[in-house]
Amino acid sequence: MNRLHNLAIAANDKITGAMDRRPTEMATEIHVLSVGPVDRGCMVHDALLNGPKFHLSIATDCKELWRMQTQESIQVAILHDALSEFETEAACRLIRRRWLDARILVESIAESNLEDALYDDRVAPNVSSEALFATIERLAGGVHA
Repeated sequence: MNRLHNLAIAANDKITGAMDRRPTEMATEIHVLSVGPVDRGCMVHDALLNGPKFHLSIATDCKELWRMQTQESIQVAILHDALSEFETEAACRLIRRRWLDARILVESIAESNLEDALYDDRVAPNVSSEALFATIERLAGGVHA
């Protein structure tokens, strides 16, 4: 009886230990929300799809952004330059309301009339992968393993 009891306790500890490690492993990924059309060859999409540290969610337009589950924990949202100024502002406002801790990165060549409070940083559409990764990590709150 003791042997069976000890085996059950060992199995339970093993399962519990595996469950305890899972959130730590998941925390190493940065959840990035990409808002804008998905074009093959788009620097941002390609970089994030190949980046080992990122979990990528995509909303191709504002309608899809509205339909997204609020339970998802978005750390950084990237708004692409293909969005109109109206769509960019609407997306920023929605992200600020739904995901309070999310940081917003706007991809844009030119300056816009977008209020500073609606976004956290801006990058050029042709930014290098390394610079993009560094910006996302900084916005997410630090370097992730």
